Amino acid sequence: MKKINDPLSVKRVKGLKINKSAIASILLLVMSPMMVLGYKIYDEYHKKDVYNKLDISFATVEAIEYGTANYDPMDLVEDVPYGTIIDYTESVDTSVVGKQEVTFEVEKDDIVKEITVEVLVVDTEKPNITIDKEEISIYQGSSYDTNENITSVVDQVDGELQYLSSDDDKSAYYTITTDLNTEVVGDYSVNVKAVDLSGNITEKSYKVSVVEEPKPVYTYSSYAINNNVSSSVDTSSVVSAAYSFLGYRYTYGGASPATGFDCSGFVYYLYGLFGKTVGRSTSDLVYSGTGISRDAMQPGDIIVWSDAGGYPTHAALYVGGDSMIHAANSNDGVILSSVSSWERYAGTIVSIRRV
Repeated sequence: MKKINDPLSVKRVKGLKINKSAIASILLLVMSPMMVLGYKIYDEYHKKDVYNKLDISFATVEAIEYGTANYDPMDLVEDVPYGTIIDYTESVDTSVVGKQEVTFEVEKDDIVKEITVEVLVVDTEKPNITIDKEEISIYQGSSYDTNENITSVVDQVDGELQYLSSDDDKSAYYTITTDLNTEVVGDYSVNVKAVDLSGNITEKSYKVSVVEEPKPVYTYSSYAINNNVSSSVDTSSVVSAAYSFLGYRYTYGGASPATGFDCSGFVYYLYGLFGKTVGRSTSDLVYSGTGISRDAMQPGDIIVWSDAGGYPTHAALYVGGDSMIHAANSNDGVILSSVSSWERYAGTIVSIRRV
């Protein structure tokens, strides 16, 4: 290539007048869009960086007991490593068991981030069983409902629990188990188990004692007395018949010469010979006929004896002269005995009956 060596050309270049303002304007015009774009990119990056850094460290205890009053969700916050909490869900509904969300708003450089934490309202309170008495006593042979002694079974969440005969995993309930047998004297345990919908279980028990029913206490004052009443049968014939059975055997539950006699069966049979029906048992004989006082006793009257508690235990026919004929026991059979001697050593007269 040929080199140009023209002094005039050089002079023209050297003499060229450069406008610096124009050049700056040109450069600014070219660079402005790039600067704006760069600033926007930087701003977006900054915001994103700040947003990502916004955070809250929460305490590990996130379970709240049902019914907790005035619970403050800020108790969940352990630390705010970046930013400031400017708002949050101000309450947790502790009257509802289950999961709930609490939202916090964290801010820095006018950048706000919502952070949500899940809390759990739990029910750990067991149902309450209230019973009336710790020990119950009932008479042998009586009927008894084991629910009678339960005052209430209530849970703080599920309310009053229903009684079920067996376990049920779909409802809040209580059951009762027992080996109670009211026909057999003894002590028995009644166990109550209550289960709420959260699976909390309460168990409580009480004792039922099955006892023999006390025998009534009889005294002369227990029966009306009328000494003026006359016998409705020929008592001399009744007495003669009684003598004819002396020596017959004693048989528990017996009421005839063929089988033998027990005490009440003997009296029952004697009066039956003369068309009169009296009580078959000793406890029934105290209501047969009419009550007579001790000093007005006559042959043919029925003497009812009692044990120390006043309960009728023995019966005999008075035959006069401080004597009575009765089916005494399995050793002696039907014998003649002294009334006064029996009063001293064997029992107490509780009633004298005239038929």
